[in-house]
Amino acid sequence: MPAREDSGTAVQSPDRPRQDIPAPPAEQGTPRVAASGTRQQPRAAKHETTGRNHETSFFDGSYFAPDEQGVFHRTGNGDPPLGVSVPRWRYMYNATLIALDTVMILIACSLVFLFNHHGYQSLLANRGQIDGVTGFLVIVCVSNLICLNICKSYERHTMGEGYGLYTKLINSQLLNFVMLCSAAYIFKLDIPRSFIFLVPIITLALLIIERWLMRLSLHRNRRNGEYNYPTVIVGSPEGIRETIANLGANNPLGYKPIAICPIASTRKTDNADSPQHLVSVPFEPASDLERRLRILPLNSHLPQAAKRLNAQTVLITDVLTRDSETMRTLSLAVESMGIELALTTKVADIGGGELRFRNNPTTPVLTAKLPQYTVATRVIKRLFDIVLSTIATIVLSPLMIWAAIMVKKEDGGPVLYSQQRIGIYGKPFTMYKFRSMRTDADAVKAKLAKERRIEDRFIFKLKDDPRITKIGHVIRKTSIDELPQLFNVLKGDMSLVGPRPPLPEEVARYDSLYSTRLLVKPGITGPWQISGRSDLSKEQSEVIDVSYVQDWSITGDIAILFKTVSAVLKGTGSY
Repeated sequence: MPAREDSGTAVQSPDRPRQDIPAPPAEQGTPRVAASGTRQQPRAAKHETTGRNHETSFFDGSYFAPDEQGVFHRTGNGDPPLGVSVPRWRYMYNATLIALDTVMILIACSLVFLFNHHGYQSLLANRGQIDGVTGFLVIVCVSNLICLNICKSYERHTMGEGYGLYTKLINSQLLNFVMLCSAAYIFKLDIPRSFIFLVPIITLALLIIERWLMRLSLHRNRRNGEYNYPTVIVGSPEGIRETIANLGANNPLGYKPIAICPIASTRKTDNADSPQHLVSVPFEPASDLERRLRILPLNSHLPQAAKRLNAQTVLITDVLTRDSETMRTLSLAVESMGIELALTTKVADIGGGELRFRNNPTTPVLTAKLPQYTVATRVIKRLFDIVLSTIATIVLSPLMIWAAIMVKKEDGGPVLYSQQRIGIYGKPFTMYKFRSMRTDADAVKAKLAKERRIEDRFIFKLKDDPRITKIGHVIRKTSIDELPQLFNVLKGDMSLVGPRPPLPEEVARYDSLYSTRLLVKPGITGPWQISGRSDLSKEQSEVIDVSYVQDWSITGDIAILFKTVSAVLKGTGSY
């Protein structure tokens, strides 16, 4: 029998993963408390335990565990582990970000001074005043840092995000512009207006480059096992194993499994609304990584055990339901100790709306609202599409003329390829592209699918598609073939940014969740295009599209447009 520590855990066996065994059940009778050695208290309820597989009410309201004689002991040395602990690397990383952010805005100011010498001289004339050079630099630096903090660019996980990070940077500089204008007006500062306008714009460009480089550095460190958050994973053995595999393939998330809590759900009745009963279950490791993980039981001391292991996150994979008493209790216990509670999409509510609790004494109601679906936001997005697509059509017209000539010159076929696609709310429309395939491409599609044995493939894409023409390879690799869709945007069938426009046969195979992508207009570019395009699996494409539907914003669309330039230059997944 393994030796039991004060925390109610077992030491590691050489041939099995470390398992933290719940404290043995107390013998019948009145247990005692051995906190001071003098006082004994009766137990509030009798433990009913059958080894590891026992039902649990999860919390007994105590930081104590009984031994074999029924004497309560603290679950560790000293007081219960409380307080928030932040990894040292986060302090260093955020301090570096703050320093670099300050350097970026100082460089932006220097560039503005260089190209607007007259405005610089006007600041020099106010030497010693708040609207002098020193005062101006202090104001813009402080304003920049405040705006970046308000827009949550220093928060946990921000640097691990994709285009969400750049959305926050854009928001921060829009706010920075407003703050500088307000400061100049309220305090009647004699600052050239061109400075107030140009500094946030140049700062934004520099911040995007700086944060991109810092993200690359963070991801490189995480691939080397550094700058990660120690994580306890709770769920079914299958869910735990799948999550461990996904985390191993997705380093930017920053979760490093250090322990697991395998559980299963049982119900005494067939009523789906009955209380959820949870039991700890065995976990058989299938890899060296899984063998190194500590195994924790599901009991009232799970949050404390996680805290003592210096865990930063408790990640729920499945089994637990959002509205269960155990989930609510676990959430309070974990978060009160400064540990993050994370839920996979199997557990969390997919609706990313703003929640508001209406505390009516007779019928309390929780309302959800997605702010981006207001009439005002949709009008702004439409104006955004019209203005930018008009400018893009004018600027890119020479390139479009060249592409049309080359397509026509190769085989004499039509320049444009039109195809029926499905738009917002399932409305069909005709989408235009520069023709990049042979004129009989549609006729041989079924034959190719049968030959390659991909008849059931969700999106028909081939890396070595024989139907593509010579010029077609060029315009597809550079996405020039998509430029005629600017006219679809002007017509209102499409947006500049949105999910990929689907074919009717693809829509016919959508499930109820994925069909929500039809709630927004399809886009020329979108999260699919900047995340790997055709290299993405069906499941990855679905997650990306649905996430856009629930999270899109105007500034997020701007960030996607910027990232599209990088994706086109790299050519990732374009074939």
